[in-house]
Amino acid sequence: MDRFLSADAELLESGLFSDVTVTCGSKTWNLHKNILCTRSSWFKKALTGNFEESKTGRVDIKNFEPEAVEWLIRYIYTGVCDISALRPNTKTNFVICYEVYTVADYFAMDPLVKIALDTLNAEMQTKLGPIQLLHEPSDWLDELFEAIKLVYEDTHPGDTTPMTQIRSAFLNFVHAARFYFLQNGAFARFLDEEAPVLAIDMFRAMRTTGDFIVYQPDPQCNTCKNRPSRGDKGYYTHLVTDMPRLLVCCSTCAVKKDLPPPTENWSGKGIAR
Repeated sequence: MDRFLSADAELLESGLFSDVTVTCGSKTWNLHKNILCTRSSWFKKALTGNFEESKTGRVDIKNFEPEAVEWLIRYIYTGVCDISALRPNTKTNFVICYEVYTVADYFAMDPLVKIALDTLNAEMQTKLGPIQLLHEPSDWLDELFEAIKLVYEDTHPGDTTPMTQIRSAFLNFVHAARFYFLQNGAFARFLDEEAPVLAIDMFRAMRTTGDFIVYQPDPQCNTCKNRPSRGDKGYYTHLVTDMPRLLVCCSTCAVKKDLPPPTENWSGKGIAR
């Protein structure tokens, strides 16, 4: 298999026997219909269906940058995409993972989608420990904010479309470290000014995992014991000052005690002590 991919990489570099031209901006690739169509359902549809591209053998891509199309084409020909090497001078892979995920998802390249998500989740795992346990200041917040803005760019508060995998990944990351992020001034300003939909997603995630526990209030005043009537101008409730106890568990003990991940609803489970 590696030998064939190596030969395909040579065809990509040389353009020998090419029968398809792909352009994006000022960049042009001389490619091969049999390779594109057998490895990408998007190209197969474009080059074999009743489209202009199938007649002319020319595909013009306008909704991505040439750099992203280069990543896609090189992966189609080689089966390799080392995301961390694409932009080695950044502090994180957050933005580049989003960009690779987006172009791979658009062109229906599921294996490349998986590479982007796996790389992103691995990166997030390395970041979680320090901010969850030590609340260490993070010099990569700007890159996180940039990636989140890209993820939520076309998403509005009333949007009811299903959450994408990349959006879920960022939400799960922020939610897992919420006790750090929600006390971080820069993150609070980011939520207020630039990420209202993430704020809504965060509220829903925290509600699901029991951060907000709502009990039915008593039917009578807790002080005078009188039952409020419809004529009362107000019926006031507030939380008591006692702080709820936060259960802390390492992953090993969480498995032993049958505790679900922090993104699942634990309302039916008792707290293991």
